[in-house]
Amino acid sequence: MDMRMVLLGGAPGVGKSAVATEFLRLAEGGGELVQWVDVDALWSHQPWRVDAAMISMVQANLRAVIGNAAMAGVELLLVTWVFQETSFHELLRELAPDGVKVTTVQLLAGETTWRERWAADDSRPPIGEFFEDRYRAAQATPADFAVATDGVDAVTAARAVAAHVGLGPVAEG
Repeated sequence: MDMRMVLLGGAPGVGKSAVATEFLRLAEGGGELVQWVDVDALWSHQPWRVDAAMISMVQANLRAVIGNAAMAGVELLLVTWVFQETSFHELLRELAPDGVKVTTVQLLAGETTWRERWAADDSRPPIGEFFEDRYRAAQATPADFAVATDGVDAVTAARAVAAHVGLGPVAEG
């Protein structure tokens, strides 16, 4: 299996989607086929419900996406999710086909930066205990690499992620 899977985590609102978008732009200049999957898009539903059926649904969705990416020749699958504990890393490892190499990266931000980014996104609800808990947990989740994002734009953070996971060559700009 030649596919690598990069698990890009961080607190809700820290900038995972912005960094993943820039990561894909960097990949345009290289020879490696990169796909991005946002787990929240596979898990998005209302009214909010976490039960065995919904957990099975997201696991089946992930297993299919990861397996199909491998069959299609994707060389690097970038997976974004909060990853507020390492059990989520383990879940993705278990769902991946044998031989997929997994690297974990957490985006970190100080609480002031995180709150400012959250507030700048009008689509987000007010920060409450749920999101504060996710922030603290994601900040503390161990990973192979951590990228500090305070005072850094998404392009710079994406370049740091690319360097950590060995993406190259990358697009200039």
